[in-house]
Amino acid sequence: MGDMCGPARKNPGAAATAELARRLIAKHPDAMILALGDNAYNRGRPDEYRDHYTPSWGQADLLGRTWPCPGNHDYRTAGAAAYFTYFGEGRAGTPRRSYYSVPLADAGWHLISLNSEVEQDAHSAQLRWLRADLASRRFQPVLAFWHRPRWGSGAHRDSKKPRWFWNALHAEGAELALAGHAHHYERFAPQRPDQIPDPRGIRQFIVGTGGRRLQGRTKDTPNSEYARFDLFGILKLTLRPGGYRWEFIDVDDRVIDRGEQGVNARGM
Repeated sequence: MGDMCGPARKNPGAAATAELARRLIAKHPDAMILALGDNAYNRGRPDEYRDHYTPSWGQADLLGRTWPCPGNHDYRTAGAAAYFTYFGEGRAGTPRRSYYSVPLADAGWHLISLNSEVEQDAHSAQLRWLRADLASRRFQPVLAFWHRPRWGSGAHRDSKKPRWFWNALHAEGAELALAGHAHHYERFAPQRPDQIPDPRGIRQFIVGTGGRRLQGRTKDTPNSEYARFDLFGILKLTLRPGGYRWEFIDVDDRVIDRGEQGVNARGM
């Protein structure tokens, strides 16, 4: 989940989503938190992390299980310096290598955090690293996350920035892509990089519902299966070796969207 903390007037949901996370963790003590960028508005400055992120999502019980990626607002501070300092090299990487992977041995999955805010091309260092990381993952299904969604039906619409990620991930049979940036929740059917629906493609979730003021629908996007533009909440993913289950839960503990799917053979 992304797009969380800042002054209360423009970020009315951050405290409530943090409390929802605590309730979920009480039931699932081994849970991880994936922070999808734009964690501290408006410029990702040290004082904004201190004054807005720390009181809610930055408390030790949540911060110690958080794996982040940077967002565009983090880079409004030069080099996203406060982001890297706050989360530390062990979780966020470094300004020169702001991407990393985490193998989940018990679940049998491979998590990859990527940076959609730096320039990419077919020969960029991040893309070379991603291809090598995918090749070494021991046939585990892949969940990748970054800030800007490839496609979306909300205010920010589609982004070409992650297209290189999609191409590489799809070529290796990745299952899931998570993004924030757009302040709503949306689930897509599995699809190929050319937006052709394909059960062996990548399913994208947009989860920009962490607390920043919500935004409305601006268009109907191909392969969008479900979207909500009026609720703060958390996407709970349960990963297992043969598949995954999702639940989007709002701050009143209501399950708004749910489903499950097996992994495709290309990713194994």
